[in-house]
Amino acid sequence: MTALSCAELMTEAEAEYASLPLDTRKGGTVQLRNLLMLPPEGLKAARVLLEAFGDSKDTDLEKLVPQLRDLLLVVCDNAKALSAEMADWPLGVYLRVVTAWQEETQAGEAQDSDS
Repeated sequence: MTALSCAELMTEAEAEYASLPLDTRKGGTVQLRNLLMLPPEGLKAARVLLEAFGDSKDTDLEKLVPQLRDLLLVVCDNAKALSAEMADWPLGVYLRVVTAWQEETQAGEAQDSDS
C-alpha cells in the first residue's frame, strides 16, 4: 500500500475547497477562505458569527456591518490588509462580498472539477 502524502492531500483540499480572491484598492489580493479550510478556532468563530445572523430577529442594519466585518476578517488570509480595505465600506459592499464568498465556497462543490 502506498503511503498518503500530507502535502498532496493539502494541495487537493485547497483545490477542492477553493477560496475567493478579493482584489483590494491598494493593489493587493486577499483570499476569503472556504469554511472547510479554516483552522479549528477560525471555523468555530465563523460558525458563531453565521449562527448569529440566523438567530437575529433584529432588523437594525447598522448592527450588520460589524458582524459582516468580523466574519470577513475570520475567513480572510490577511486580516490587516482586509481591515484597511473595509474601513470605508458601506453595507452594500459587505453584502455583495459576503454573498460572492458564500456562492464561491459552498461546501462540497469543487471548482473546475472533472467529475
